[in-house]
Amino acid sequence: MQKAVKVLALMVAAVLTTGCPDTGAAKKEAQAKPVEKRTTIPVEAQLAQRGEISEFFETTTRVEAERKVTVTSEGMGKCTSVHVNEGDRVQAGDVLAELDKEELNAQLRSANAQLQKLKSDYDRSKQLYEEGLAAKAEYDNARYGYEQQLASVNQQQVQLNNMTIRAPISGIITTKHIQMGDLVSSGAPAFEVVDPSSYILNINPPEKLLPRVDKGQVALVTVDAAEGVEFPAKVRRINPSVDPATGTVKVTLDFQKDALEKLREAAFARVRLVMDTHKDALLVPKDAIVEENTRKYLFVVQPEAPEAGTETLPSPAQKDASSGTILVANRVEVETGLEDSQHVEILNGIDEASPIVTVGQQTLKPGSEVKLTTADQELMAKAGMTAEEALKAAEEERARGAKNVDPRTQGL
Repeated sequence: MQKAVKVLALMVAAVLTTGCPDTGAAKKEAQAKPVEKRTTIPVEAQLAQRGEISEFFETTTRVEAERKVTVTSEGMGKCTSVHVNEGDRVQAGDVLAELDKEELNAQLRSANAQLQKLKSDYDRSKQLYEEGLAAKAEYDNARYGYEQQLASVNQQQVQLNNMTIRAPISGIITTKHIQMGDLVSSGAPAFEVVDPSSYILNINPPEKLLPRVDKGQVALVTVDAAEGVEFPAKVRRINPSVDPATGTVKVTLDFQKDALEKLREAAFARVRLVMDTHKDALLVPKDAIVEENTRKYLFVVQPEAPEAGTETLPSPAQKDASSGTILVANRVEVETGLEDSQHVEILNGIDEASPIVTVGQQTLKPGSEVKLTTADQELMAKAGMTAEEALKAAEEERARGAKNVDPRTQGL
């Protein structure tokens, strides 16, 4: 509460920097004239601030892995063992599963025995041929028989090796399609492996933004799988063609290395591509802007300047406790620049010394009398009421504010 009081004191001080006109003569002239009691509308206000603001192209997409492999079985047989589960990290060449090798092992042993016999026949024929004791045809037949059997053994060895399913890349097992005891056919998917170091984002801005997109441009990314964390990313690649069906351009973003471990493949991502940034901009809360007929306005709190010969009777809440100054909210047209989800850049219309209404401006009319307050203060003021009484009082106060039109502001 002390902090709120200090803020209000600063607001009032800013309002009073323009000075308060000497109304002594006017008060003397108005002593014999009737006075009019006017309604005060409680509002919250703050000063515009300097800061940095950026304009974004906002879109949604999903995290993708450039290196993602569906591991298929090159052999056929019953699965005898599975060595990994989903979520396990593997290196290229690691054994993931094995199929039944008993029959192929037996065939390979028989083929190797036959190969040894043909190798002996070939070596003997070669020696006899070199000594001139055997015909060349006999030597060639022995050589062809040996080489054919060697090729057959190599082929069977390949088939045997295919009964072991290995990881083709390093990464994480994201899907396991087979279990021990399954009959696996050749070409059937067995696992899916994703390399988390290859996570990227693909976004599709409209082609009209293409001149404002360049390599190295920064984007801010939030991912549902990592709530509360904003990851920076940069444009790495811009597709040179435009999709004729959608009128968009494919843009690829890279994450920083320290962010990769916190991401998940196919996670939903919200992307804000920074299109422009202004430093030291004059900023106001976005909700403070009031739009009317395509024009934008702010309500600025200022001291009232009473006309000569007139006087109104302010309620005690209308007056600043120290100066008795009556505060009014005047509507000021402003020119805006960049805006984000919370703030708007003001290019023209107010300065840093202008206290602007941030809560309650929707019920104000130009020249409405106001008092600076906070939601906490208003709740405390009504603390002695029931909920129904507080609601009724708020509705009555709002109705009075809507009817309170200063004659000097009619027609604005």
